Amino acid sequence: MMDCLILGDEIAEGIKQFRPECVTKTQANAPTDRWIRENGVKFAAKTVVISLGTYDSPSQSLENEALDNLKKLRAGIEADQVFWLLPAKAKPADAMRELARLYKDHLMIIEEKQRNQIHPTERGAQLLATQSHTKGKMDWTKPTWPKRAPPLIGG
Repeated sequence: MMDCLILGDEIAEGIKQFRPECVTKTQANAPTDRWIRENGVKFAAKTVVISLGTYDSPSQSLENEALDNLKKLRAGIEADQVFWLLPAKAKPADAMRELARLYKDHLMIIEEKQRNQIHPTERGAQLLATQSHTKGKMDWTKPTWPKRAPPLIGG
């Protein structure tokens, strides 16, 4: 089993620059359903980071559509820990929260964003990479969000 796998859009690719040991399977500007259709749902790694949902259509009227797509993906992942990067869009983010609780996965938020309020700054990507080094399952009985950003690797 590989050590680290990063799945998703170009935000996921940004994390890779600070996690060079990770293998990436990314696709720029990809809505979740297209990403899954083109990349599949079976993945295995000790650590998996997922960044999807940013490009999902705002016209997804069925609340369960985002959940169904992400549920298929998560069911096919074999990992010691999974990190979901919450997108700004509500439906995919809600689906990720639900799956994270079910699987005891970790949630990450973009602490520092570019002007578009979607993509992380370089430091924001570095913070996400640092967060994705956490080991073990998430204890959902404890608070999920840190009081402040974690220290950066090497500085």
